Amino acid sequence: MVNAGEIQRMVAMRNLVVLPFVPEHMQQIGISAADRHMFASIPDIDARLEHVSKQRTAWTFFLKRQPALVMGLEYKWATNYEAWLVPGKVAIEHGSHLSRGALRFFDKIGAKLGLRRMQIVVCVDREKAVHWAEFLKFEREGLMRCYGPEGKDYYMYARTY
Repeated sequence: MVNAGEIQRMVAMRNLVVLPFVPEHMQQIGISAADRHMFASIPDIDARLEHVSKQRTAWTFFLKRQPALVMGLEYKWATNYEAWLVPGKVAIEHGSHLSRGALRFFDKIGAKLGLRRMQIVVCVDREKAVHWAEFLKFEREGLMRCYGPEGKDYYMYARTY
């Protein structure tokens, strides 16, 4: 796995600090109404966020000392991880700047972890997220009906290394 310092070096952005995720960060980033609705559909969300924090597989990105987004990696097996990301208000305001950093991260993480595959899921209703996934060189593999905790359809995207 990678630590916050390694991620910060991969992203290579001025004024960006990456720290280990703690559940309180999710409140601080200012998540969208759609994300609040999705999280409200997960009855044990607080316990899940606490578990993620203890696993040390998630990080919070601070841009100019403001919490911008939370992201994590979920281990599937040695050559396959699933990434997730929850943007906040600062991330949305600085989207193009942070997108270049995200692209550098996904360009480098495969070799760092010896991956064959990184996958993500994106709600079909989130048009900007769909375009962002494709900007990050992920390829759409299929539709997962009723996948989300809120019952919505999601696309499976993957990037192979």
